[in-house]
Amino acid sequence: MGKVLVVGKGKLFKSVKESIGATHTDTSNVETIDYDEEWFKPTRNLKECDGIMVHKSEQYNCVYLFPNSLFDGINLVRLFSEFKPFRLFVVTYNHQNSSLYKKMGADFVIFSKPDGYSYNWLLTSGT
Repeated sequence: MGKVLVVGKGKLFKSVKESIGATHTDTSNVETIDYDEEWFKPTRNLKECDGIMVHKSEQYNCVYLFPNSLFDGINLVRLFSEFKPFRLFVVTYNHQNSSLYKKMGADFVIFSKPDGYSYNWLLTSGT
């Protein structure tokens, strides 16, 4: 199985991180990034992320984006669509924006709720 990158923020993203950590002892094939923390801040300056993402994107089979708002989702899809050797998934609880995400370059849009679900499927589904 290839590597999976999970990028997001907010309640849904937090639920995913907790689910993965609670159910898997080996998460070496998964990297999670909260885009308001660490080095990744696409809502502030997309161009600063470009060089980093060109290098990092070569490592992944698929990328899951968990945007907290439509503006965040647009920026994330725009950024990741530029470096697309991988399958790009957007996971959201707001189904109204699915056609916009697909037009911008997402391969799939998945609808989910923040609580009560296991996210083990994302470790094996996009490979």
